[in-house]
Amino acid sequence: MERPDSNSLSFDEALRIARDLAQDASTLVHYPHPGLENARYGRGFAFLQTIRTDSGDWDAYVLVTTTRRESGVLSMAERTIDGLIAEHLAQAEHENRDIPDSELSTAHRVALEAYDGGLTRIDEMPGHRALDAQRADYAEYVLLALRRNHKQGDSGRKILAHNDFLLEGPTPGRRYTQPCPHCGRPTFYEERYPRAVCQQCGRRTTDRSGRRVTGFNVSMSGGMIAYYADTVDVPDGSGYEECDEVSRTGRCFIDGHPATMQEARFGGIVIQLDSTDQPDQGSPRQAGDGRLRRAFRRLRHQ
Repeated sequence: MERPDSNSLSFDEALRIARDLAQDASTLVHYPHPGLENARYGRGFAFLQTIRTDSGDWDAYVLVTTTRRESGVLSMAERTIDGLIAEHLAQAEHENRDIPDSELSTAHRVALEAYDGGLTRIDEMPGHRALDAQRADYAEYVLLALRRNHKQGDSGRKILAHNDFLLEGPTPGRRYTQPCPHCGRPTFYEERYPRAVCQQCGRRTTDRSGRRVTGFNVSMSGGMIAYYADTVDVPDGSGYEECDEVSRTGRCFIDGHPATMQEARFGGIVIQLDSTDQPDQGSPRQAGDGRLRRAFRRLRHQ
């Protein structure tokens, strides 16, 4: 009988990962735990390590599972490896629980049916007219969240199980979605960023020449840097060519329409369409500038 976990993890692979995560791989010792190593969900392997400091040795751990990879200190926080494993297994079971219909509202059921049917918006559902405006807005929000977190599970209910906040239901009077100012598709409501585009349009962001760019935070503390999308995660490992113009000015384009890429207030990157929503001078859509289009074609074929 196969394990419910979709990912396989051998001891040798876990040990290799643990050595990379450990502060001092020479102190790494396997901690046998049959419950973890044979778990239905989140199975994996635990290791103990010693971190040597000027003030003494610290007991520490490394946990490598099909869903989680982490290391930390045990002695300072008065934690035990068995306690950490128990917490991990409980969370893994919770994230893979079956959600009964009794826990789902009409908005949830409509969003789940749309997601599992491969739809991208609630108004494509035959039964969407049964929802009032507020519940339809919340159903759209749930569908957006399901689509954004699609890697967490092969069904909408499994994604819901990973995100308890989505089961809490809508807050009265709160707005959850807004139309993308470029394509009109629903996107998450951002009061601070009323011209924020949807995820699909954000993926088409380019520099002035028409070359695709994507933005990242510089560090955990923030900042924004733009890279050419075709240099990110390239197979030969030679990627990450910065687009200096977009990093410096935030000026970018979506299908030739001027936009701004910037660091969001609480981290992440937000892209807003300019309020004029007109092709910019020198953008790849401008019909009168054939030189830029020819240069763009040369770049694409280099």
